[in-house]
Amino acid sequence: MLDGKGEQSDPGVSAQGVASFINKSAEELVAQLGEPDRIDPSAYSYEWWIYHISDQEYLQVGIERSKVVTIYAAGEDSDIKPFKIGQSIKEIYQNSSVESEIVVQVNGGTYRFELSEEDLYTRMLTMIGDVYAQLYLDQYTGELVSIRLFNKETLVEQRPYEMVYRGELMEEKEIPEERWEEISEGSELQILDITNIIRSNYDANPVEWDEQTALVAEEHSKDMFEEDYFSHESPTSGTLADRLENAGIPFGMAGENIAAQYADGPAAVHGWLNSEGHRKTLLEQDFTHIGVGVYRKYYTQNFIQRFEQ
Repeated sequence: MLDGKGEQSDPGVSAQGVASFINKSAEELVAQLGEPDRIDPSAYSYEWWIYHISDQEYLQVGIERSKVVTIYAAGEDSDIKPFKIGQSIKEIYQNSSVESEIVVQVNGGTYRFELSEEDLYTRMLTMIGDVYAQLYLDQYTGELVSIRLFNKETLVEQRPYEMVYRGELMEEKEIPEERWEEISEGSELQILDITNIIRSNYDANPVEWDEQTALVAEEHSKDMFEEDYFSHESPTSGTLADRLENAGIPFGMAGENIAAQYADGPAAVHGWLNSEGHRKTLLEQDFTHIGVGVYRKYYTQNFIQRFEQ
């Protein structure tokens, strides 16, 4: 519903589960979860604190100025009340307020997010108290796969949907090259973690990191960025099979997923899951190893079936 200012609110609901960390201090987070496994930079105003608690409990917590501003959660054991991983879209619509337009007010500005029909069935936006919840859904099974939580300032900064605004638009900050390298390294590890959680959810074996394959993937992402194309076939290095063979990587079978202009690694993985061909590669049971390469906002995920030499 709308309050007197035109902004969505639901005063009868309070944040639960991991959503209750939004807008709390980093100290309160550490008191509950301990120190993070690692800290990855992001392309936004926050850093990712990574908590890979178990094979089925994974959190990326965005910290800005010692405050929790966003959270990405995956894995069946993650506490994402009032939702649950694996929950059906039908049940979500029955128990949640989901609209095609969301109005947010920040610092005197008004921002209206417009969700497409595809958004409403693959990454809908709703609220848990004063926390915005982006629900990542599997369009093929109609089930909840993961969730991303925002405070309103971070939602406006990231702009995950079409947006109409009145007021000042937050400008994207310039990111130096060395910082991009650190962001890319973190994104690669995040994609590995999330990939294995999702594979487990669909009864596929985990894949192991392969550094040689990761270098091949990174070169392809960089090549797409620098040569301004988007394709599995490079004008300079050929097909995936060509690239793997030229790197001397032995493999029985191989598959590649690519993505561009997604907000970050979690968003790219969700995009692959909801694309038929990419999904098949993502969940292929016979793959044993993975290499991920990220350059700016170009993402390459290479899977191989590697034989012991």
